[in-house]
Amino acid sequence: MKDSISPTDLDRLLTGGANVRVFDVRREEDRVHIACPIPGTEWRNPEQIAEWCRDIGNVDEVVVFCVHGHHVSQSTRDTLRAHGMKARIIEGGIEAWCDYVKSKEGG
Repeated sequence: MKDSISPTDLDRLLTGGANVRVFDVRREEDRVHIACPIPGTEWRNPEQIAEWCRDIGNVDEVVVFCVHGHHVSQSTRDTLRAHGMKARIIEGGIEAWCDYVKSKEGG
């Protein structure tokens, strides 16, 4: 499985009805401004992943994101994979998603 997913491919997954859960793992201080929320996203504290990863349930895939798609989301993805889940990060994080949404809307 590829380590990441593009915003375009994530949009296709979400609109195509895939059995996927998307988690916002940005630190609390980074969540102040949410300009382009991803539909169905749930926030989870990345520092408490050992507790919440057991409650994800039966899904085909998990996608996580932070601000830029670096350390926080990568370490969360790696932990999810260590627990046997198919997990990826959004390439470029929420910033790339916002750029994608703006381009899709013609702005």
